[in-house]
Amino acid sequence: MSRNKSAVIALVLIASLLVIVGLTGASIPSQNASLASVARADLVALSSPTPLIATATPVPPTPTLSRRSFNENASTKIVPTAFLPGRGPSLPGEMVFTGRRIDVYVGHGTFSPEEVASMGVNAEGALSYIQKRFAAQLTERISVGVYSTSQAPGRGTRGIAYTSGNTNVRIYYRPGENQHNALVVLSHELAHALQAAAYGSDAQSRADTVLLEGLASWISGEYWLSLSSASSFQSRARELYLSGYNSNPASFGGRNLNVAYDMWAGFVEYLTRTYGWEKFNTLYSNGRGRGAGSADYRGIYGKSFQELYTDWYATLK
Repeated sequence: MSRNKSAVIALVLIASLLVIVGLTGASIPSQNASLASVARADLVALSSPTPLIATATPVPPTPTLSRRSFNENASTKIVPTAFLPGRGPSLPGEMVFTGRRIDVYVGHGTFSPEEVASMGVNAEGALSYIQKRFAAQLTERISVGVYSTSQAPGRGTRGIAYTSGNTNVRIYYRPGENQHNALVVLSHELAHALQAAAYGSDAQSRADTVLLEGLASWISGEYWLSLSSASSFQSRARELYLSGYNSNPASFGGRNLNVAYDMWAGFVEYLTRTYGWEKFNTLYSNGRGRGAGSADYRGIYGKSFQELYTDWYATLK
């Protein structure tokens, strides 16, 4: 082959290579731009306040509710989301949602069926959160009923859990009331169902009210704290203590139930962090009645209820 022909072939090969490189180089920025657009779209979708559509797919807590850790160490057992077959107990009203673990009913004079169905989606997310937080899970499907305040079993009652056979929980709201607050109350009642699953309904029926309600609020975690915008149960308890709630915690129930539940959750957190869950579980499981402060604190901790809450109060000053 002559030198001139070799030169021509070499030039053709070089030109072809430049074209290929040019085309490849032009496609890379286009691909990166597309990926960046997808990432931005995902971020927008996660932070968007668009109402959830009622489906059977559990939805995790919103970024606002899950912004902090669960306050447990790395050894905490994480419970996988399970599907519980069958149906929960039949309740009055119309069934508007069925999820992986809960069936939701709505009556008259409360939120609309569409709103309650959407709440059912969020309740599945709340249940996933509190199961992980408490390291316990439901073993049977549970029914949720949303009804008018006129149907509440007592004046001012917002929620109630029936955990002795045919477990179901009910909340009571009027149309137009705050649906987030209703979801918080629902998470508290679902926490009672988890208590029954963890300790047994018999033990729960004898649990000291301070432990019963304090633990349910603690299990509700970020949901319950969202009512006060507190950063933790300890900080919420300190705020209340400094505002005058510094007497016997057993007396708080007659003044303001929300405050009582906040303080009792702080006390539960103090006991579990200071003495561990094993002793707390023993205390809860061997309750001597519903009386606030009636559990065998001295038998389990070597200190009376008064000595324990006095020690706790010293950390709030």
